[in-house]
Amino acid sequence: MPLSDYKTALVTGASSGIGAACVTALRERGIDVVATARRPERLAALAAETGCRTLQLDVRDTDALYRELSGLEADILINNAGLGRGFAGFLKSSKDDIEEMIDVNVTAAIHAVHATAQGMAARKRGHIVNIGSIAGLYPIGFPVYGATKGAIHLFAQHLRIDLKGTGVRMTEICPGRVATEFFDTAIPDAEKRTAFMSGFSPLRPEDIAAAIVYALDAPWHVNVSTIELTPTEQAPGGAVRQPVER
Repeated sequence: MPLSDYKTALVTGASSGIGAACVTALRERGIDVVATARRPERLAALAAETGCRTLQLDVRDTDALYRELSGLEADILINNAGLGRGFAGFLKSSKDDIEEMIDVNVTAAIHAVHATAQGMAARKRGHIVNIGSIAGLYPIGFPVYGATKGAIHLFAQHLRIDLKGTGVRMTEICPGRVATEFFDTAIPDAEKRTAFMSGFSPLRPEDIAAAIVYALDAPWHVNVSTIELTPTEQAPGGAVRQPVER
């Protein structure tokens, strides 16, 4: 079921970074894209640039999420909304940091799939793409964030079994460091953030979007289950970088 057989995509966390790059890439392939995020001004700019449709939504509002997403006949879900907090260390993390990461990265992501996958299964057509992280595959020092992405990894693995016979495909994308606004909130200190991203060339949002298009465009009998991609000079457990001071 290559990309040409899909009509409509839903992209969460679409106002910047990987989400915005995915909207652009899919619109270039002629897909009708519904871009959802919290920031209306960013969504308006994205719509003007790409011609996508927009939906202002906080994915933590579960009732609103089901109300808005259940009625969309989306062939593609790119489950991208996510955030990182408390990268200075678990013991320095606040209660709010922990709860927000779990609410957005795990709870909202699972509900987004549940709200859209039932319609896909009924139509015998669809593709779910979850944005994971190498932090969900390897211990690299961010316990809560890694735990949330580890949960998404196992969710994807188990969901593949659950979706057998529905015609719905499932892909997890596990990037290393990507140059996006993600790190503005994950590492608020500008000097430490610069050090964290130095020493190698990070991935770009367009790199992730290209990997997603590859998975979506595979022949109907092919399910690209997991894609792990990192900068050339970043290897899990041995990244060439300046460590964040703690």
